[in-house]
Amino acid sequence: MPKTIRELAEEFSVSKQAIRKKLDANFRANYVQTVPRNGVQTLVVSNAGYLLLKRHFIGGNNQKPKGKIFTSNTGNSNPDTIELLNRQLAIKDNQIKKKDEQLKSMQKLLDQSQQLQLITEKKSEESRMIIAKQSTINNAKSNNSGVNSKLKKSWWHFW
Repeated sequence: MPKTIRELAEEFSVSKQAIRKKLDANFRANYVQTVPRNGVQTLVVSNAGYLLLKRHFIGGNNQKPKGKIFTSNTGNSNPDTIELLNRQLAIKDNQIKKKDEQLKSMQKLLDQSQQLQLITEKKSEESRMIIAKQSTINNAKSNNSGVNSKLKKSWWHFW
């Protein structure tokens, strides 16, 4: 009996996407048909195609992971698994604490840098103000001396 992609995936314990990858154009032309099921056009694989896929997925090409497979949080409550997860959680907690400390120190350094920059800007502004005052005083003195020199050089002062 022909089988759908979903049925094949469940039987071979692989994803539907893995089955679809094996259905290239040549395979589809020879072993796949479109059949209406429940009023919907569905792809089905013939028995010969089923045997080819079975040989591929079960015949040794499919590498199954060795050891325990973690399928869900509730389905695997082995004490070793829980211990492993607790150790990983503790490691992650330590990493998060270190990152928090790094963030605090970076924030502190940033604050210090901003304060130093503000102090530098204030000192720079003060020095500009002092230079501006000195230049106005020097200009005023030079203007006064220029007026005095003009008065001394006036021709009516000679008489």
